[in-house]
Amino acid sequence: MPMQLSSLNVHPLVEQPADAPQLRPRLSDFIASHAEEILVAWDEFAATVSHGGNTLDAIALRDHACEILRTIAADLRRPQSPEQQDAKGKGLGPRASLPTAAEVHADFRMVAGFAVDAMITEYRALRASVLKLWARHGGGTRAEDLTDLTRFNEAIDQAIAESIGRYTNQTGTSAELFIGILGHDIRNPLGTILMSVAGLVRSGKLSETAAAPINNAATRIKAIIEQVVDFTRAQADGVMPVVRKPGDLAQQLAKVVEETQVRHPERMVRMEASGDFQGSWDEGRMGQLLSNLLGNALLHGSLWTEVTVQMWSTPSHVCVSVHNYGEPIPDEERELIFQPLQRGARYRTREGPQEAAGGLGLGLYICREIVLSHGGELTIESTRADGTTFTVSLPRQDAA
Repeated sequence: MPMQLSSLNVHPLVEQPADAPQLRPRLSDFIASHAEEILVAWDEFAATVSHGGNTLDAIALRDHACEILRTIAADLRRPQSPEQQDAKGKGLGPRASLPTAAEVHADFRMVAGFAVDAMITEYRALRASVLKLWARHGGGTRAEDLTDLTRFNEAIDQAIAESIGRYTNQTGTSAELFIGILGHDIRNPLGTILMSVAGLVRSGKLSETAAAPINNAATRIKAIIEQVVDFTRAQADGVMPVVRKPGDLAQQLAKVVEETQVRHPERMVRMEASGDFQGSWDEGRMGQLLSNLLGNALLHGSLWTEVTVQMWSTPSHVCVSVHNYGEPIPDEERELIFQPLQRGARYRTREGPQEAAGGLGLGLYICREIVLSHGGELTIESTRADGTTFTVSLPRQDAA
């Protein structure tokens, strides 16, 4: 429900003699005394915003505009030192413990289906309405008006920042919840499919050749879901979660190479290892790392040459490389391919079954996040003559 306009607390002006020149109010009092005129302009503009969401009535369009105006007017009246103004201009002002009117406005607009840019446009219109009306009534001509104008713009900017921050956080929370539910609910039927196929093969009702496409498709779906879940976790936490345990990395990765060869019997995958590979690793993440790198090499490498995994060590680090021949990755795309939901131009233009297997463009992003979470480094070299090599260098122990 919109707040009553009386809550804007118009400050009574000092009574002046009849023949004295009428003093113009400060901007804070002008906003209070002309609130309805400003809000009508808000209503008219909000009704024209194309947002692709639900159709809103007059009350819903205005929602928290009155409270936002009241907050701005109160902010303008509040004494402010130069240090406080400087801090506020840098976004370092004090924050309330409860949601502000601008944050609640963002909640309502998100539920109504407003895009964030449509919500920002409302604030731009509110700013313009206030300043146009104030200028029409003679505001902006005194020395103190410049201070009021600066603080008004700071207050509007703060409201925009609060709304955007709230909108972004709420959107991120909703996405994380959805992805979590999606990952949980899809894993169960996929597990049923894989167990059922295995049972049919054991009973002789289905040949291994006929079961292979079903297993590959289910495994691929499972991998995509895991990538999406991992991507969401990395975005939310800022780092890929890992649990390190002592072990021999070569033994752990050899199992991944063997499983990859079984899934791709028509291709040659070879592993060479020489050195000491003891250290502290997250075995599951390391398997995921190599599986993604091998999948990338098999998908984009030459069909007639082998994919090679090599491992070597130094006293402090263990290194792993995955090499394939094929079209080189252009220099300008070598950072792009590590970005989430992105792939290089030559990958985006591929057609046919291999393109479908390319997934969401999260594999290499997740690889880099796994390496970074272990305190390591992932690099790439790619030329037509020498092929493409992804090299991982990992410290044996957690630096922390």
